[in-house]
Amino acid sequence: MMSEDSNPGRWELQRMEGKNPIHTGGFLTAYDQREFTADEVAARESGQNAIDAGRKVPGITELHFHRLTVKGAAKTKFMDLLQLEPVLRPRLETFEKDEANKRFAGKLRDLLDGKSIAALLIRDLNTCGLGGQWDRYERGDHFARLVCALNLDDKADGDSESGGSFGLGKTTYAKSSLVNTVIYHSVFEQTPETRGVHRRLMATGVYPRHQHDGVQFGGFAYFGAPVDDESDETRPFENEEAKALWQELMTLCGLSVVREEGDSGTDILILMDRLDLDSLKTAVEDYYFPALNNNQLNVTFHSEDGSSFSPAPLARKDLDQFVRLFRTAEEHAGKQKPQDGFLSKPLNKISGTNLGTFAFERAEQDEAVSGKRNCVAVARGTGMIINYEKLGSDRFEPAVGAFVAHSDAYPYLVASENAAHSEWNEEQRRLEEKYQDEGRKVVKAINGRLKDNFEAFQRSLQPDVTQSRTESGQLAKLLSGALSGSKGDLAPRKDFHNPVSIHLTKRKREDARSIWRLLLQENEHTPDVCFQLKVKPSISVAGERLVPLRHREIIVKDAEGNVLVQKDAPELEFEFSRGQEVDLTIEAPNPGRLNYVVQCKCVADIPGPENE
Repeated sequence: MMSEDSNPGRWELQRMEGKNPIHTGGFLTAYDQREFTADEVAARESGQNAIDAGRKVPGITELHFHRLTVKGAAKTKFMDLLQLEPVLRPRLETFEKDEANKRFAGKLRDLLDGKSIAALLIRDLNTCGLGGQWDRYERGDHFARLVCALNLDDKADGDSESGGSFGLGKTTYAKSSLVNTVIYHSVFEQTPETRGVHRRLMATGVYPRHQHDGVQFGGFAYFGAPVDDESDETRPFENEEAKALWQELMTLCGLSVVREEGDSGTDILILMDRLDLDSLKTAVEDYYFPALNNNQLNVTFHSEDGSSFSPAPLARKDLDQFVRLFRTAEEHAGKQKPQDGFLSKPLNKISGTNLGTFAFERAEQDEAVSGKRNCVAVARGTGMIINYEKLGSDRFEPAVGAFVAHSDAYPYLVASENAAHSEWNEEQRRLEEKYQDEGRKVVKAINGRLKDNFEAFQRSLQPDVTQSRTESGQLAKLLSGALSGSKGDLAPRKDFHNPVSIHLTKRKREDARSIWRLLLQENEHTPDVCFQLKVKPSISVAGERLVPLRHREIIVKDAEGNVLVQKDAPELEFEFSRGQEVDLTIEAPNPGRLNYVVQCKCVADIPGPENE
């Protein structure tokens, strides 16, 4: 433990001086997180950093998220150890005066004056840690690149299978903190490059640019040990001083986690985070199910009450189809398996370069109503889903898919990615600089051919009908028959009388649902005895003929709006007798632009010798 009166560190705040002064305004907006939420960004960055760091280390890479709170006397001690009060309190009034910084200033006041500090600890195990030199930015200088670097436009270690780094990692973690303050602690192998160091700790702040005591500050701040007595420059705490400070901080957080020498890996403590464990779990499932299922990565979430839980992508009804299709794309590379509602095959090569394999399938109900409807999960071998690309149209039957890139294409795809690793863009500057026209051709071919194949597959799922909007068309005849109760040429001949009157009418049509009313009443042929009446609703697309739709959820409600059943091919049973009626609402979700017709098959089980 550190002595009570020790004060080993200080804050270094970078000044805006000379030509082209750097400040945090541009830095915080440099990372375009695209459509991802804060939890998705943090999960994607943490997962990829851990997998990259564990790629050459024996054992399965582990990632742990711990929800923590520091309160009471422990909070005061925590603030003192990091010297947050003397560096932030004098600047609080300056931040509060700037309208653009009002929200940040409010959270900063909560940090300084509140009774507790919420925090999230992200730890990785079976990883290499952040080695290299701390004040140099070569590919192997991992600590410098994550903690100290700014917008490095290259990939760490130059590995085409790596998630890579744009020097924007600390933006992710800083933006996950309501006060933009993060503590980094790492243990790694001691090598000549580390200059005899095997452990480092440093805190960073990414604060608004401001003026203090007549000096303009850019907002970047670093808490560490003094480099010397003559300058304000700081360096990371190292070896035993880093270990003692980290153990003290963890004790104050109420957590017993110790990294001994040789227990390599990285700990990232985000102060006053904006993240949610359940949302992080969902994001890990969405974007890391390949790594989870292939034993590349184990992830555990630790609640403050001591309980823990893990991702379960196969238990997600809105994700399990993507998981199966991804496995199919991996296992059936080079093979073609056309089936009813399913297709898997490789994309055609371009200039001798293998592109990858896709697997498409008609969407199951949960995927069909989710935000991933008509999307393809795309990946390039890192264990992470790059994104769920919306390639289909809501005009047609919903479909989903997965695409696994071939290793031939990895270098081109890596160079084509944006900082968020969320797309493959053939117009990316780095791709053109490194591979000229060849790279652009490969990436464009993957994007274009994948979309063309998915659109063709989705169209193939449509019922083989010709839609008719004329009054003389089959749809008009069907609706007219349903409304009037007439049979016309559509009903089969029968030698019995219906024991109930059936009234099926369309009430409303929206993009999200088609609503019908089914009313069953007595008629002159209703028997005097009580009998069982089965009702089996179904959905068809109407054109020149009716085409039944399979795997389509139907919702049936009673007259009060209570859901009686919600499933594919539902069946309901009622006791029916004279003087009674059954009033139901039948809803067909997501009709799109297709002409839906709801039909109901009614089966009466009337007791009596003549019906045996």
